Formats: sequence, C-alpha cells, structure tokens
Amino acid sequence: MGSDASSSSVPDLRTHLRALGGTFAVVALVFILASIAVALGYPLLDAAGIARESALGLALRSAFQFVGFGVAGIGFLAVTDQLDLVPVRRPTRGDLKWLAIGFAALLALYFSSSAILSALGRQGADSLIAEQGSGQPIYYLYLIPVTVLLVGPTEELVFRGIVQGLFRRAYGTRVAIIAASGIFAAVHLSSYSGDGLFVTLGMILVLGGTLGVVYEKSENLVVPAVVHGLFNTAQFAGLYATETGLIG
Repeated sequence: MGSDASSSSVPDLRTHLRALGGTFAVVALVFILASIAVALGYPLLDAAGIARESALGLALRSAFQFVGFGVAGIGFLAVTDQLDLVPVRRPTRGDLKWLAIGFAALLALYFSSSAILSALGRQGADSLIAEQGSGQPIYYLYLIPVTVLLVGPTEELVFRGIVQGLFRRAYGTRVAIIAASGIFAAVHLSSYSGDGLFVTLGMILVLGGTLGVVYEKSENLVVPAVVHGLFNTAQFAGLYATETGLIG
C-alpha cells in the first residue's frame, strides 16, 4: 500500500477489467444485498411490534442495510480470493496518531466548509437523515451505535478497502483515492436532495478523499473505519442537540 504504479507501464486490458469490473461487481452486490437485508429485517420489526417509521424502526432499518454492506464486502473478498487486499490489525501507536489526525481533519473540513457556505449565503442539500429525525430526535442517538459498529466499518471496507484497493493495484495510490472518493460520493446521491446537492456531494468527495489518505498512511482499515464512525457520531450528536434545543 501507499506506492504508485510504475509510470512506465501501461495497465493491460485484464488489469482494467479487474479494477473496473471488480468495482462494479462489489458496488452492485452491496445494493442488492442491502435491499435483501432490509426486506428480511422488516418482518422482524413487525413481529417485535416496532413501527417501521418510528425512530427505532428507522435506525434498525439502517442497521439491516449495513449488515448487507458487510456481507457483500466480505463475500466479494472471499469469493474472489482477495482477503489480502484489505489489511486489518489491532491499532498500533502509529495508527492512533493517524486516527486522531483523520478525525481532526474531517471535523475541520466540515466546519470550515459550513462556515464558507454560510458566509456565501448558500446551504447544503437537504439530508434524508435530518428529515427522518425531525420530530423524533431520539433517532439520532439510536444511529450512534449503528454508525460506530456497522456504517463506519462496512462503508470503509467497501469503498476504501475494496474499491480503493482494486484501483490502487491497477493505477496507483493517487488515482485510487480519487476514484474511490468519487464513487463514495456518488452512492450518497439518494441520501440528499435540494438545490445544494452538488455542493454537498463535493464535500462528501473531499471527506472521502481524507479517509482515503488516512487509510493509505495507516495501512490499516480499522483506522478510517473508526474515524468514519466518530465523525458520524459527532454529526448525530450535533443534530440531536439542535433538534432538542440544547444548542441554538
């Protein structure tokens, strides 16, 4: 990890197919298995008497969805015999340094971009999560364990571990980070709407790129997975505090 492909060599057709075809396959598999997991989870909610549109029901729906993400990612690596593509180990002292740097960088980027948009009199897109939590702020608290245990690890497995890994093998680190971040932003298209859509997707692109750099520097998927989960947790805590009037 962390080294670019030789500039003197041009990837052959097989290399292109492995990177592009593998990426298409794993992203398609993610959407399919996430949909199946949600469909299988709904009867469990019904049996437990949990309303599907309640705060708990929506949070559990998200949990089911990201279980599907995880199954898709691990299944792809196992079936294609590429488990070595994604390095995972217990964090070292060096990993903790990159974890702290990554989390601080994401927060700095988020707050600075929000301040710039506010100064320009613009705003980001409407968030589906914010819409779902409107009137039931406990939803944001329910999402915290979901994002730490499932969203961060499985999204990082798919987009940094697999997609970025496949592109790195074919085209080098820089292209891998850019490509994986672009795909990461694109799959969030359904989560936002409104006039600020492309501004928000641009922010997600930059945030994804930051996670990609942290991954390459640490060479350990655990690091961006934890950073991702902590960053989402900070956002959900902020939404809860705003919705309940704890902050203005």
